[in-house]
This record gives sequence, structure tokens and C-alpha cells, in this order.
Amino acid sequence: MSANTERFLRGVEALTRGDAAAVIDFVDADAEFEPLRAATEGTFHGHDGVREFLRDTRESFDLFEPDFQEVRDLDDEQVLALGKIRIRGRGSGVETEVPTAVIAKIRDGRLVHFKDYGGRDAALSAAGLA
Repeated sequence: MSANTERFLRGVEALTRGDAAAVIDFVDADAEFEPLRAATEGTFHGHDGVREFLRDTRESFDLFEPDFQEVRDLDDEQVLALGKIRIRGRGSGVETEVPTAVIAKIRDGRLVHFKDYGGRDAALSAAGLA
């Protein structure tokens, strides 16, 4: 496993346990963060954007648990991660799993770009692997 895949997985672990400080420590100050729901909300930028995403996630979900079954390097800076996110809506109690397929760019040990394509085919296509 490369240093970038290890860093990515440590960032996911920090997100899962709700450790905002560790997530922010992993993210570059100028990072662009595009979770799947960014299609309606726009891209989150930098540390403030990631804090906003984390706050929104806590407010929206009682449970937010990413699980990546496949994580691999695409090149020296990019990681492809495929899996699912288990979520439970705050208030509704409805629990479900949604697919997630991420390309993360990591430079000098920090996340500089993150985009969730939602599905395996879309992420593979974006990576030029379809």
C-alpha cells in the first residue's frame, strides 16, 4: 500500500470517528472537496469548506460511515476508492447504503482535491480506465 492510499484511509477513519481536527489536518488549505451532494450545493473550498461539510453531515445524519472495499493508486498523486457509505437520516431514522466512488488527489501528504462520482463506472471513466 502506498503512502497516499494509507493517508487517504487514515483521513476516512478520522471522518468516520468524527475527528474534525484530524480531517482538517489532512486537507490542504486550498483543497477542493466535491462530495456527491455538492452537485446541488457546490464545491466546498479549503478548511472552512470542509468544516462546513462536516457540520452539515453531523446535522443531517446520525450515522455516516464510509466503507471503501477497493482503494488503489492511479498515479503518484491520485487515489481511486470504491465502496459504499452507510447513512442514517437524523430525525427520520431511515438507514441505507449509497455507493461511493472517489478520486482523491494527494500532494505532499495533503488532500488537494476530492470528488465523489457516486458509481464505479463514472469514477473509472473519469480516471480513464473505462
